[in-house]
Amino acid sequence: MANQKFSKPFFWALAFHLTLLALFALSAIYKPAPAPPPAEPEIIHATMVELNPPTVKPELPIEKPVPIPEPLPPVKEPKPIEQPKKVEPLKPIESPKPIEPPKKVEPPKHVEPPKEDLMKKEAVKAEKIATEKAEAQKVEEAKKAIEHVKSKEAEDAKKAEYEKEATEKADAKKIDDAKKATEKAEKLATEKADAKKAETEAKKEAAEKEKSDAKKAEAEAKKVADKAAKVEAEKVENATKQAAKDAVARADAERANEKAHSDALARQATERAAADAARIQAARQEAAAANAKAAASAADAQAASADAAAIKKSKDAIHDLIKRNHGHYQSADPLKCTVKIRATPKGMVVSVKVEKSSGDAGFDDSVIAAVEASDPLPVPSDMDLFVKGEFREFTVGITRE
Repeated sequence: MANQKFSKPFFWALAFHLTLLALFALSAIYKPAPAPPPAEPEIIHATMVELNPPTVKPELPIEKPVPIPEPLPPVKEPKPIEQPKKVEPLKPIESPKPIEPPKKVEPPKHVEPPKEDLMKKEAVKAEKIATEKAEAQKVEEAKKAIEHVKSKEAEDAKKAEYEKEATEKADAKKIDDAKKATEKAEKLATEKADAKKAETEAKKEAAEKEKSDAKKAEAEAKKVADKAAKVEAEKVENATKQAAKDAVARADAERANEKAHSDALARQATERAAADAARIQAARQEAAAANAKAAASAADAQAASADAAAIKKSKDAIHDLIKRNHGHYQSADPLKCTVKIRATPKGMVVSVKVEKSSGDAGFDDSVIAAVEASDPLPVPSDMDLFVKGEFREFTVGITRE
């Protein structure tokens, strides 16, 4: 089941990687022509010249004056005076030459590049723009393919999650139904047991009450008899005292009467006790019958639960056998086919036909073939269970998730 769920995402991922490899291969085969190297820029030498330069007064260089020679020392008288040498006059200081103003430098003329270079540059620029557009389009297509694959994967994951939730809900519902049925059976058994217990208690109380009433009646009868005997004894004693002469004959007669009366009272008490014992026995018999009936009801409920479990087990075994023989049917969508099967008590398949089609004729035919391959079916060997479970004609649903 896990392999089936993860097969789709694996195929999509494989297709996505193959698509990327194909795009890379195409981009490697169909490479655009390399762009020609850009033309080297021409170097133009220019000098910035101010049209109206500021007038600068030239500074005359100051030459150091020639040092004047010191006068000679005076000649002594004895010696003849020598005429001093003529001192050459100082040379006049030459005035500096005027600085010539700088010549005007004409600005360089703008040199226009050749027309062919401009056309080459425009062609290179246009080719570069076209290449960038093609690359951008490839990137955009790759992004769209990735988004499509991701969207498909998310959709498949969502669909798988939905199917998983549906399966879990169905399983939870089956468990809940089974739990409810078990609780209902337990509740019914508890109610029956409580009713049985209440009935037993009521009968027990009734028997005890009847027994108590019988004892009271017996005690009352004994009391009345004792009182009557006492009264009679007193009468006999008084009569004896009053009639001493007739005491013997009257005493005999009275004793005879007293005995007869006592015997009658004893008979009545014995009859009442026998009647009370009969009522107690009848109550006991009724309680035993009620207990037997409750036990029979509990046994019937237990037998019905066991039959239901055996029927469900057989139906599950039939479904599992058909499912195994059906194998794996390749389909992208979930399918379900319900078939009606007629079988014999030995499990032989008499006929099989589609009760509710899945919409896929191939899938329906595969389910029918799986049923025929499962002959004989594992139906209950007990004929009563076979009839109760309606195995003579029943339906089975086979799904492909």
